[in-house]
Amino acid sequence: MAASSNRQEYVVGVMTMEVEGKNSERFHRHVTQAVEVFKDAIITALGVRVVLLAFEGPHLTPTAGAYAPLDFLHIGMTEKLERDVHFMLIVTEVDLSATTFSYTLALPSQLTNVGVVSTKRLNPDFWGDREDAALTVRRLATLLLHTFGHLLNLSHARDSQNVMYNFAGVDDLSAMSYLTPAQREQMRQALPREAHERTSRNGRWRFVLHTLVRNWRSIARAVVRANPFRLATRLPTMITAALSVIIVVFFSAEIWDVGSTVELYQLVLLSAVAVLTATAVLYRTFAFGGVLGRGRVWAESTIVTGAATGLSLILTMLLLFVVFVGLTYLGTVTIFPRKLMETWPTVDPAVRTLDHVKVSLFVAALGVLAGSLGGRADSKDLVRGVLFIDEET
Repeated sequence: MAASSNRQEYVVGVMTMEVEGKNSERFHRHVTQAVEVFKDAIITALGVRVVLLAFEGPHLTPTAGAYAPLDFLHIGMTEKLERDVHFMLIVTEVDLSATTFSYTLALPSQLTNVGVVSTKRLNPDFWGDREDAALTVRRLATLLLHTFGHLLNLSHARDSQNVMYNFAGVDDLSAMSYLTPAQREQMRQALPREAHERTSRNGRWRFVLHTLVRNWRSIARAVVRANPFRLATRLPTMITAALSVIIVVFFSAEIWDVGSTVELYQLVLLSAVAVLTATAVLYRTFAFGGVLGRGRVWAESTIVTGAATGLSLILTMLLLFVVFVGLTYLGTVTIFPRKLMETWPTVDPAVRTLDHVKVSLFVAALGVLAGSLGGRADSKDLVRGVLFIDEET
């Protein structure tokens, strides 16, 4: 069922994803009670509807004892569309892996409007103390509120009793109990802007264009958060493959012949094609699915996600291309023998600055193209983590 674009009611889905099935009854009881606390707090603050959902038995494989949160995120994106909710909070009973810490309790993804929460370490009995169901429920409800606050663009608070406090451990959750009137008002204002879950069955290109214009702030914020410099550091295989090709072709006579004789506008066109092609190759590798639901429905959230992913990747490819051009040009003016510049080209000597620029553009374009093929071997979780995860809590 498609969501109407003029519907005023916003729906938050809280979905359980039980993976291992241990202490199943206790897990569902804690989640149900925590959702009631979460529901009271959210309805009071925003007047939204909260629904409890379930996704039975996702077949996931742990790594070093923990599960990849992006697997849950991917499922959550699909289920959010299929179950017609604006925000999805996924609750699982297993440990979630993290890149910054040894484990994580929650990961919000504002770009996708999905948050992933783990109950694994919330009960005191995990730490060797006596089981405390009430404390576990209170911690889980706070964690749901904290994660949902991030989905509505709330920043961290300094007060350790505030729900949005940047807590360091599980014990801090017990004291986090309130939202300020200013935070509640910020959530109310952000809700219609961030709840991008309009859908369309026809007029798809008009719908896509309107979606991009309507959500340009969310897209721009996601691109800034991803940061091309940061994203480039998650592509070591691509960079290694690109530099290997650049070094080989840089010392090839044919490259100097072509690079010095081809027209500058042709090299600019080649460079543009190389960057766009590399972006397309990596997009197919790292993007999350398509934009269509099972009912041939185009969803606003997946269009926003795809646009932010594509824009982040193309800016990263442009950054790497510029770096490769700079490195190649530096090599031509510092270490490349002038005699070879004069004798390798068969038409004219390549000793002018313009010749060096053209050779650098040509070599960098080849490097980006070759590197994109190697980049497909880079870790999907690391790259997607930069693109889709706001923080590890």
